[in-house]
Amino acid sequence: MIYRAYRLELNKNNEMNKKTSSPLDDLFCGIEDCLPEDPRCTGSSRRSHRSGNDLFSRYTDGNLESINDDMYKDFVKHENFICSVTERSESDIEVLSAMKVAYRDSGEPEKLIMEKFRDCRIASSRDITCEEFRNALENRGVVSNGRAILGKLGIAYRAGFFDPYPFDLDENVLAFCKTSKALCRKRAQEILGSKNLFEEIDRIYSRDNLKEYVGHPVHYLISAGDFRAAMDMEELLAKALFSNGRLPSCRQMVMTNIARNAYRDDRFKQVLEAAEGGIMVIVLDQKVDIGRYATDFHDVTKCIGEMVEKLKKDTLFVFVEIMGKSLRNDDALANITSKADIIQITEGSGDRACAEKYLLELTSKVDFAVDDAREALDHLPGAESYTVTDIFSAFNSWYGSGLKNHVYKAYKNKKKLEIKITKPEDKPYDELQKLIGLTEAKRVVSDIIAAGKMMKAREQMGLNTEANSLHMLFSGNPGSAKTTVARLIAQILKEEDIVKSGAFVECGRQDLVGKYVGWTAKIVEDKFKAANGGVLFIDEAYSLVEDGRTYGAEAINVITQLMENYRDSVIVIFAGYVDKMKEFLDQNEGLKSRISFHLDFPDYTSDELTDILKLMCEKREYVLDDDALACCHDIFDSAVREENYGNGRYVRNLLEQAIIRQSSRVLEESAGKKLSKEEICILKKEDFKELKCIETRSSGSMGFTA
Repeated sequence: MIYRAYRLELNKNNEMNKKTSSPLDDLFCGIEDCLPEDPRCTGSSRRSHRSGNDLFSRYTDGNLESINDDMYKDFVKHENFICSVTERSESDIEVLSAMKVAYRDSGEPEKLIMEKFRDCRIASSRDITCEEFRNALENRGVVSNGRAILGKLGIAYRAGFFDPYPFDLDENVLAFCKTSKALCRKRAQEILGSKNLFEEIDRIYSRDNLKEYVGHPVHYLISAGDFRAAMDMEELLAKALFSNGRLPSCRQMVMTNIARNAYRDDRFKQVLEAAEGGIMVIVLDQKVDIGRYATDFHDVTKCIGEMVEKLKKDTLFVFVEIMGKSLRNDDALANITSKADIIQITEGSGDRACAEKYLLELTSKVDFAVDDAREALDHLPGAESYTVTDIFSAFNSWYGSGLKNHVYKAYKNKKKLEIKITKPEDKPYDELQKLIGLTEAKRVVSDIIAAGKMMKAREQMGLNTEANSLHMLFSGNPGSAKTTVARLIAQILKEEDIVKSGAFVECGRQDLVGKYVGWTAKIVEDKFKAANGGVLFIDEAYSLVEDGRTYGAEAINVITQLMENYRDSVIVIFAGYVDKMKEFLDQNEGLKSRISFHLDFPDYTSDELTDILKLMCEKREYVLDDDALACCHDIFDSAVREENYGNGRYVRNLLEQAIIRQSSRVLEESAGKKLSKEEICILKKEDFKELKCIETRSSGSMGFTA
């Protein structure tokens, strides 16, 4: 919908507004002059009322409600547009309209308004936001059927204090003037536009295009190191499209911080639908905690993809990826990119002069006075070329010091703490090699990589390249790093180009078995589709058939069939206890024959547990003294004699409790004195105590690395 506000004024040239005088009029006027004044009226309003030339006297609340009712009845019949009077003063009337995209230039809403207000003219009109339209219809006294209108338009959704949106939403109307191609290219240079940004500007201004709106042929994925940089590029593209008649409306919605369960909230789709006719900017952010089984982001992008397919003609979709922070799953992104033609726009780079100009532009937009903006240039590193990310990093650094230097000057001489730069994460293969033990798993991964490279060599020589099945079974007790290894395998095989997406979909019985007949097969196949090009990890797989529970056997049969159907694109890894996994395979020979690798994850020895503890301490920046290390080794000697003691989880719990005890000990010993770094970081023998509760069977997962 396109939302517009019209401001009406009395038409001074209309004969209806010219005052005519008669003896009778003069008589009534004289009588009015003799009447006592109503204390509720000001002098000006009394004169206006007597003259009959103000809108209050011409259009009472009753008149406006009647007009609104008539316009609503017309809307119910045709549903193409709705007009509604929302406000009236002595000098003007506000009429809001919501119209389908096809009616934006038809003149029909304006024609209806003029029919209802024959003695007025449209003084001005402007596009407004959906939120502004909704607020006016809900809160203005002359609108009696506002909720009914909002319901029919599908925008009656609301965020409440106890029921907030599962996302952040900002809406505005971009104020543009038509701009030439030369000015757009100049702006692209100012924001260090990349080659693909310039190419898209050329396409937008191409003489081969019709200079009017028919629909959106393409949508955009903007990849930048900073959200503000992405929005600079988005605004430039929108300005170019507007200048070429390619935008029905400059109304823009920006959706950020999408929660992992957003796709389950009806308002998620309603907001996307409400953006029709305008621009929908969506920041794609796959958070670390997106879901226990890492499939929620898939479901979010799947929902977005469905809406893109439905609305792509009349809604311009702009997806924003913050490089290095957002997307980590190509397969999930494919849920969107497969539904429309999407052009990727990346950030560009420039020389020192361009970088300085862009940085100074950013400093000019801050909300505090700056004595010397050029001091921001000191935050640019020395280099021959600068990316947009470099510039925004410099701006962010300057902004923090700018607050101290120009606003909160008492902090001017306070130097920043020295902070160590975090080491870049190890590559997945190196991370696997650093895991304690797991010799068999490491060997199998190396073999698979070798086989993949050999397959590529055969392909280049024109030889047969029929792929081998890579389905696996992991057996071992809790805490033996089964899930960690499975996740690393997905990442390693993606890096080696043996699988396409590197997707890792983790699930259990509750994620595979439906509540009713016929549901299970579809649920299982959806999991295979989500894991396409990667790994489907099924934890405690034997629970599917334990105790003859309903529909579990159906799930196994479907899994067995799909393992064959998806043998070239999905690696299925089953995991669980050693004895139970053996029983599980014995119940289905077809399943057993499809599994190529059986990997045993033995319990850790006390020496290995000690090594795991050292790695955990190193990662958390703690140091064990010699007595503490010997004490822990003794604790592990005792623990490994227990059945299902928890392996790595036991180590983690032991360390976490030790850290809590160390905190109390150090604070007590310091007695208010200043603490040294060594005192804060060292763990002593007295901080460790053998755990009383030995961990037993759990459905969770844990892996250990440096």
